[in-house]
Amino acid sequence: MNNAIDAWQFDRRSARFWRGVAGSTGLLVLAALLAYLPLAQAALLAGGATGALLLLRWPWLIWLPLAALLPVTSGLRAGGVSLTDVILLCAVALWFVDGARQRTLRLYGSPVIVAVACYTVVLFVSALSAIDLGEAAREVIKWLELWVLLLIAPSMVGGMRARWVAAALVLGAVLQAGLGLTQFIYGIGPDFFIILGRFMRAYGVFGQPNPFGGYLGLTLPVALSLAIWAGQAMVQRGARRWAAVVWALFYMASTLVIVAGLLASWSRGAWLGAAAGVLVVLVLRSRTAAVLSGLAALALLVAVLLGAFSPEAIPQPIAARVQDIPAYFGLTDVLNEPLTDENFSVVERVAHWVAAQRMWEQAPWLGVGPGNYAVAYPAVRLPKWEDALGHAHNVYLNVLGETGLVGLAAYVTLILTAIGWTWRRLRKSAARPTADSRWMAALTIGVLGVLAHLSVHNVVDNLFVQGIVLHVGLWLALVHVPVE
Repeated sequence: MNNAIDAWQFDRRSARFWRGVAGSTGLLVLAALLAYLPLAQAALLAGGATGALLLLRWPWLIWLPLAALLPVTSGLRAGGVSLTDVILLCAVALWFVDGARQRTLRLYGSPVIVAVACYTVVLFVSALSAIDLGEAAREVIKWLELWVLLLIAPSMVGGMRARWVAAALVLGAVLQAGLGLTQFIYGIGPDFFIILGRFMRAYGVFGQPNPFGGYLGLTLPVALSLAIWAGQAMVQRGARRWAAVVWALFYMASTLVIVAGLLASWSRGAWLGAAAGVLVVLVLRSRTAAVLSGLAALALLVAVLLGAFSPEAIPQPIAARVQDIPAYFGLTDVLNEPLTDENFSVVERVAHWVAAQRMWEQAPWLGVGPGNYAVAYPAVRLPKWEDALGHAHNVYLNVLGETGLVGLAAYVTLILTAIGWTWRRLRKSAARPTADSRWMAALTIGVLGVLAHLSVHNVVDNLFVQGIVLHVGLWLALVHVPVE
């Protein structure tokens, strides 16, 4: 026994010795490089080394820049690889290294992860017959990354870490909204984004107002729900007032900035999705809020219908944005109407819906291949509409055309599973009276609003662009974090 103890102590001393040697050698090499490199390169090296050390010590920190800068990192590409792909790969490596160090590699399973895996398998099978295998591979990888994120992120961001990741996600939307408002006010953008004679539709780093508005709308419900939670915590007895005040101010200000950016996007789909997401949050917060929200939703619906069928009943700028909404639901035969500047975007979108339906008719079970909408478009397009928009501007029709009935069934199952699982997590959190559970319940209500926005907005668009799949995945991963 004594020999075993002596050997163990020797191994510990030996390990400390070699760690000290490695650390000293690393510092000497770093010092030499800083002494001889130019200032800019030395600063970059020092910053990179500091960041690497921080990540090795606290691996979960890698989720903060990914959460806050997803639209930016997803737009920075070298060939077929984006900076988001690199960061996610580093996150997997850190998860593995940290798990090996602690001698436990933790994974949290859920029905959502199974549903994502099934949808990814369907995409892979459909890709085998795709015209463009490169585009199909990119689409499969996108959803495979979501599956990996859902597997590893919950084990890395448990406890208070989840609050910081949620704050980073909200901060990312605030930064995009700030950029969009700058574009809106100062008229930065192409001429065809001009609205109201002097302003510019906000588009952030997305290049298009619709995904920009969708990205903000996929954050607004959580920001609003956490603002309500922080306000309640601020007035409760025994709560740490200073922390509650800081969180309340952050989430309230964030909500206002995001709403302003959403309005500046001038995106009807984003407005409809945001209305659905906010309504879900308000209804689930309290019965009084549910009644008031129902009345507000009814009033909003009446206003939209008045604007759609009687434009003179509401302000002209708003009427111009809502009067084409009936066409989206087949209430007018828009394809046979004369083409004008006012109805161009609606007719174009409906024409691409028809193209997606024709793709499905060609390959009803597995479609033309994931990501291959634009490739197959020339063979099924309507006359006068030669340019493919990249997707059908309707996720459900896009999935149907690209992956057939099997893919659509898998996708709808995934969305319904995510909603059902999140609802069960909400009931579990609401049943526990702790402060952590109250925060988790507020977050989960917000994520239900996110899923509502996603489901509604995707009727008239495809939000799965420029990192938004992982943005939604991070919200779902936070809901999967065990409540302590």
